[in-house]
Formats: sequence, C-alpha cells, structure tokens
Amino acid sequence: MKSYSLAALLVGASTFAMATSAFAQDAAPKDVEEVVVTGSRIVANGYTAPTPVTVVSTTELQKSAPESISAGLEKLPQFAATAGSNAQSTQAGTPSAGNYLNLRHLGSNENLVLLDGQRLPPTSFDGTVDTNIIPQALIQRVDIVTGGASAAYGSDAVSGVINFILDTKFNGLKGQVQTGISQYSDDEQFKFSLAGGTNFNDGKGHFEFSLDHFEQPGIKSNADRPNGADLGGGWVETGNGTASNPYTPTNNVRFGNATYGTFINSGSFAPGSTINGVACCVGFAFMPDGTPYKPNMGTPTGTANFNVGGEGGVAYGATLTSSLNTNQAFGRFDYELTPDIHAFSQFSFSEGDSEYVTVAAGTQLNAFKIYPDNAFLPASVAAAMTGPFTASRIEADQPPKRAVTKNVVYTFLTGLTGKIGDYNWGINYSHGDSLLRTDHYGNFNQSHWYAALDAVKGPNGNIVCRTSITNPGLYPGCVPWNPFGNGAPSAAAYNYILGVSQFQVRNKQDDFAGQISGSVFELPAGPIQAAVGAEWRHQTLVEESNNDPSTPIDQTGLRTTVSPFVLTYNSTNVGKANGQESVKEAFVEVAVPILRDVPFAESLDLNGAARYTDYSVSGSVNTWKIGASWTPIHELRVRANLSQDIRAPTLYELFAGTSATRGTFNDIHTGANTNTITLSMGNPNLKPEIGRTTTLGVIWQPDYIPGFSASLDYFDLTIRGAITKLTTTDLNQQCENSHGTASICQYIVRPLPYSDTSAANFPTNLITVPFNQAMIYMHGIDYEANYRLPLDRFFSSSNARVDLRLIGNYTPSFKAQSGPGVAPVQEAGLVTFIPKNKVNVGATYTDGPLSFGVQARYLGAVTRTTTPGVYYTDNKIPAVTYVDLNAAYDFEVRGHKFTAYANVTNLTNKFVFMPSTGQPTEFYPSQQSLYDVVGRYYVAGLKFEF
Repeated sequence: MKSYSLAALLVGASTFAMATSAFAQDAAPKDVEEVVVTGSRIVANGYTAPTPVTVVSTTELQKSAPESISAGLEKLPQFAATAGSNAQSTQAGTPSAGNYLNLRHLGSNENLVLLDGQRLPPTSFDGTVDTNIIPQALIQRVDIVTGGASAAYGSDAVSGVINFILDTKFNGLKGQVQTGISQYSDDEQFKFSLAGGTNFNDGKGHFEFSLDHFEQPGIKSNADRPNGADLGGGWVETGNGTASNPYTPTNNVRFGNATYGTFINSGSFAPGSTINGVACCVGFAFMPDGTPYKPNMGTPTGTANFNVGGEGGVAYGATLTSSLNTNQAFGRFDYELTPDIHAFSQFSFSEGDSEYVTVAAGTQLNAFKIYPDNAFLPASVAAAMTGPFTASRIEADQPPKRAVTKNVVYTFLTGLTGKIGDYNWGINYSHGDSLLRTDHYGNFNQSHWYAALDAVKGPNGNIVCRTSITNPGLYPGCVPWNPFGNGAPSAAAYNYILGVSQFQVRNKQDDFAGQISGSVFELPAGPIQAAVGAEWRHQTLVEESNNDPSTPIDQTGLRTTVSPFVLTYNSTNVGKANGQESVKEAFVEVAVPILRDVPFAESLDLNGAARYTDYSVSGSVNTWKIGASWTPIHELRVRANLSQDIRAPTLYELFAGTSATRGTFNDIHTGANTNTITLSMGNPNLKPEIGRTTTLGVIWQPDYIPGFSASLDYFDLTIRGAITKLTTTDLNQQCENSHGTASICQYIVRPLPYSDTSAANFPTNLITVPFNQAMIYMHGIDYEANYRLPLDRFFSSSNARVDLRLIGNYTPSFKAQSGPGVAPVQEAGLVTFIPKNKVNVGATYTDGPLSFGVQARYLGAVTRTTTPGVYYTDNKIPAVTYVDLNAAYDFEVRGHKFTAYANVTNLTNKFVFMPSTGQPTEFYPSQQSLYDVVGRYYVAGLKFEF
C-alpha cells in the first residue's frame, strides 16, 4: 500500500498554510497507484470521499505553533483550545495535563485519535488520548475528518477523527533544535528531535526511528502577567448578578471573612466582653505573635465575604501554566516477505511530566472550631468564651501545595499487509499500556489537622494534642498546631498534618483488526469499490488511590470539625475504579460510481458504510453513513454526507469509584451558602450516545484563476442520550421543583427531613452520577480559500511567490440540554464555550531560500451569559486578533540541508481581561482555555537533514 501526502498537492512549499481541505484529494496525480484517504476505508486511485477532510502538513502546523504539532492543531478554527494558545505547557489545575484535542468543542472523548489509522490507547482516567505521546519527528501530516466517521473507524468519532500519518519510508537523518522565551523573560522552552531511516537487503527492508524531547517550565504565578495578583487583592467579578447589583470587575478584592492568622467567624462569648475596649470577639483576628485584635476587613462589595481592601487574606500563589517535560522514542521495522506481502512492527515509548502549584495559601473557610481550653489561645479571648468558636484561616505559612503528574505510555503494533490480485488486505495486532499518576503534595490530612488543632496543656504542663490524653494511640505522633497568627504553626506541626494525596490510573488495550478492500465488479461509470473488516479489542481500567472518598473519616476524638462528612484530604480525594470491556465490530463500506463524463456530471459517486458494534457492558449498536460526491464540471465538486455515529461510555464513566471535591454550594432549600462535599461515581448502566451528522459542501477550483481554490461545508450535528452529570445547581432546582418527591432528591443528602428548611438541614454532601440524559445540537459552516500567486506574472525575472490562505468556522448555534426538565442553553458565542466566528488568515512571501510569513488569528466577540435575570456590567467581551510572524532561510553546508527559522507569536502582546467570580487571586483574570495568557513569545531554531 502506497501512501501519498495529499497536502503537498495544493500547498507545496507554502510556508503559511494552516490546513488543506479534502478538495486536495481531487488533485491526486495519475501515477500514484493507491491513495489512502482518511474518512474512508476505500483505497483506490482517484477516489474522493464525500466526508469533509482537512489535511494539515506538519511543516505548517509548526510554523503557527513551534512547540508541537498538537499545539498547532488547537489553533485551527475547528478545534477548541485546551491549554492556552502558546503552550505545550498546559493550563494548571487538570489531573491529566497534556494536549487532549477537542474537535468542535464537544469534548476530547467525542473525537477519535488515530496513528496511521490505528486507534491509540487511552492515556487518562476519562479515556482520552494525550497527543503528546505521538512521535513528533516522523509525523508527515495530520488528516482531520470534520464529520461523523464511526461507521468507518468505530466508536468515539462523533465529532470526527484526527489521524496522524507517519512517514514510513523516510531515509536519511534529520533533526531539529529549538529554544524560546517569553516577553517577560520566563517560560523558556527547549526542543530537540532526531529521526533516521534506512533501507537494507536491496530495499526489501526498512528501519526508522525517532527521538523527541521537549521541556518548558511554565509560568510560576498569576502575578507574573498583567492584571495578575499575588499577596495583594486581585480582580474579581463582585455583586450578585441582579439588575440592581450586577457582576462588576473589582480590583483589590480580599476575603471579608478570613485572614492569614485566623479569623473568628462566629461563637459563644460572654455578653459585654471586650479586648482593648473593643467588643469581643466575633470578627477578631490574630497578629503574627498571637495578639488578638479587630482588623479592618475593607469595604463590602455586594458579594458575600468579598471586600475591597482591608486586612483579609487571598488564595494566592497558583501556577498560571504548568511545567511540562516530554520524551518520546519510536522505532519501526518493515520487510517485504514476498512482492505481495509486507510485514511490519513498530514500538513507541512516551513519558510526560508536569507540575504546578495548586495554591501557595490554602483557604479554610468556616472550617474548624476552637475550644476555650486550647493551650495556644490568648488568655483574653479564652476568658470571654462561653463555648467554642468557628474560625477561618488563609494558610499563607504553609509550604506551597504542588501537584505532580507523570504519564507513561507504551504502544506496540505489528501486522501484515498485502495484495491478492486487485484486492488489498491487512491484519494487525496492537497493544497499548498507559499509566497516569498524580501526587498532590502539601495536602492536609484532615484527621491529623483536626487532632493537632485541639491542643491542650498536658499533665506535666507541656502542650499536647488532646487526643493523646483522651484517646492514647489514636493519632500517634500528633504535634500540636498553633493557628493564632501568620507563621505561628511550627514546621513540625505542618510536617505532621501535611500528606500526599495520590492516585494512579492504568489503561490497557489489546486490539486485533483485519480488512480487505478492492474492486468488486465494473459498472459503466467504473468499478464498484468495497471494503470489509472486523475488529476485536479488550480494554481494562484500574484506578488506585490512597484514600476512599466514599467513607468519611472516623471523627472519634475530633471535636474541632464543623461537618459530619470530613474527607481524608482537603483536596484531591479520588476513588478507586476497576473495570473491563470487550468490543466486537464488523463493517462494510461501498463506493459506487453512478455517472462519468456525461453532461452536467463529469462524475457522480455514492458512498455507504455500516458497522455493527457489540460492547460486553453497554450492549450492541449500529452505525452507518451514506454520502454522494457530484462533479457537474471539472471546476466544481459538491459533496453530501449523512451519518449515525456513537460514543460508547468510557470505562471510567461505567466503573469509576467514588471521588470527592469540597466547595461552596448555594442551597435554595435552606437559603444557606457554604462549603459541602460533592461525591461523584460511575454508572454501569450507561449506553452509547447516538449522534446524527449531516454535511453538505462545495469545492471550487476555477481554471481562470490559476492557483486558487475554495471550499465551503455546512454541518449539522445532534447527539441524543449524551452522557452527562446534572450540575449541583440543576440537581438542587429540580428537587425543589418536585417538592422533594423526585427520585433525584436522593442525591442531596441532608441530616434532617426534607420538610425542615432551616440552615441546620444544609446538605452534608451531594452525589453526582452520569446518565444518558443530555441532548446537544449544533450547526455551522467551515470555509477555506487558498491562492498561490507567482510574482513572475508581474515581474518576468522574479522567482518569488506569495501564498494567501483563509480558513474559518462559523457556529451560530450550539444548544445543550443537560438533563430532563432542564431548559436548553444556547452556548454558541459564550466565553465559556466558543466564539461564533473563528478565522485564521495568513500570507507568505517566498523567494528562493528565504520565506517570510504573517498570520492573524481572529476570535469573535463573546458574551459572559445569556441567562435571563443574570447581569454583568461587562457582559460583552470584544473580538480579539492575535498576530504571529515567521521567517525561515534554507542553506547548505557541504551538501547537507539546513533551515534556520524564527517565530514570534502574539506579536502585539495581547491579553484579554475578564475576571471570574472565584476566590480572590486564585484565578488569572482571563478565560484561559480560550485566550492567550503567555503573551509575546519568541522562538528560534535550526533544522538539518543529511
């Protein structure tokens, strides 16, 4: 089977092009025997699939994003950015840091990632694939199917397929060395790659390898970029979102109910008690030496507990972008056993390490109690107490909390390909094994913390943990912890309470597949082409953790807690999971020529495919597609496709154990707004999602404009039975609408009967479980235009040329209904989703060895919310355009080829200002998944080929 780089047919040496649509397939040269067309299993010269396919050369991707091929793909309008716009260094805060491509913004688990048409193993707990594991140096191009492709490739291709195509015939030695740095002299990157290949035994055998290394330290803190903040107050949207008090960007915001050295929120104090003439003691705080005083907590903002100015603390120190260090090794061997039988084997290894600080000052809001006999408590406060008080503390004196993630992936593929007459056949076996491990350092072991907080005088006058007297041996080694004053806790006390929350996920996949394709019989318009095949794969998931969030800690002897449901750690409580599934599939695809070389039909072809898939856990399902390609004149081609596609539930969605998070919950039943625990778990009763996709497009290549081509495709996609979890807000509202009778009310766990609406009936915990309950509908247009202009049309002696390209996406509608009884939400044009308009436009001037290019990336205006009754003073976020420059120069040294290149991304150093409603300074004031937070970035490098 001979593979051909379709991108080269249109873009050639173009140095700016971002992508080439499937109309490149029409230009396949006559001397190519067979062309592999992604989006179809049909392999035949001249065949054009009706499904829209974008073909992207790696050269062009790396011009727009020198960090990695995946970072370049994220800049295409069809993709949603997942990690910030400059970075292979990823957005901090995710347990699976890496490049997880998200086509159509439907989620990374709705698109299928392939390597040479072969399904890659999952690398994360949610079944998605980190494309950083793919060997960068030998990738020849990337084919992107922007329509449903499940009938051709199987589950998870609802939004499409991203197929990375290797150069399996490379001979020689090539490499690349690259470095980069930001405008702010940080986030330095280093990249190195080396690839080699050679034939042996008179060309019957071929061996190739590649090595890739990339490292980038990330951006240490939000404070390292404009409008970020650290120790001081930061930008926050304050208010309550009403017409009279809309959300408003406010600077220097701090907590109004917490300080760095403990703040008394509520408690029992003797009437008339004073300290230094000030009524004691609610609202008091403690100086670094423990002296109690009444702090100035600033000016209220309209958001509860968020004040401007004053002495309140902030949750500072979170990393803006995480560090990333990746290594890949790849080797491939193939051999011609006979003229018609080819054997191959390939192996790849990848490891990626990322690290980020979750917070340097953790928040404990209304989180603990202090009793009058506390040995560290100032006597003046103890004397005024008639019972315990509840307090908050910003842990500015704790060591920073760090999350370290390591991802190790092995893949092995071997098989045979060959020909029997006019038929191509292939069989292969692949094995994938990935291990993702996350260690969260500096996490509070909460039973140790609550025990250490309860410090009293021992029999010999020493300060000890009370449990060492009342329950000896219950918490051995307990070190009393002094909360009164910033810096008051001892290092020994912190060492006692700090732990490492750990979890790891192991995914394994074994896959056997075989297919045969070729000409079935002749029709007047040409041969009917067909492909049939079958596949069996087995997947396993094992998740291990050092805590069990389904069971709260035993609070025996702990009187400083404030909740009946306390987890082992104050964050990163991940449950265990264990599941497996076998999948059997069979498919058939047929391409039928209807007309050839008749008036108004140079060609008319039909394409159809069907696939039967049987999942051992979630049942069987059918997928299909039917399409047509019509060329009325040779300058114009029309294509249409209708398909039914699926996404099967992942093993994590099916078998996930209980995980837990702690956060604020606004309970409409009791009117209370405070912290609670949300538990989440899998659902083994899930079924595959069903998607229905329609595409209709036109491709135009006029003879009278040499070098020009354009395409336009309309798409319409509906997903029914989408797997989602109700948000806790929707869960709360639906239960309330049913007056406590709906079955979902069981997922709101209250200490008292539903009829009790007092604050005492605030939920002890919430439970979220995935169901096939959502519906998604979207439609839009993908468009592209290309023009190559040789300058000898104007200057006869010139060898220069100018290449122009425009590629865009318009998505006017994306409606999502999260569950039954929940109104659909129009998400197109929301800042938390996607702009309705995304356009890339570029131009490159090439004159011999020198090329210079400029590219503009436009993101349309967005709104913060379209929810009735919710108001922002800055609801409209204006459109933004990022400008990138690149230049390259080719030269030779002793007959060896070299290319020196330089890139500048975000030339104008543009930032989009958009505060959140989150905790002060914890989040950078922008939408990091959409807008660049790195700023102007410089890259320089050298490529060589021997």
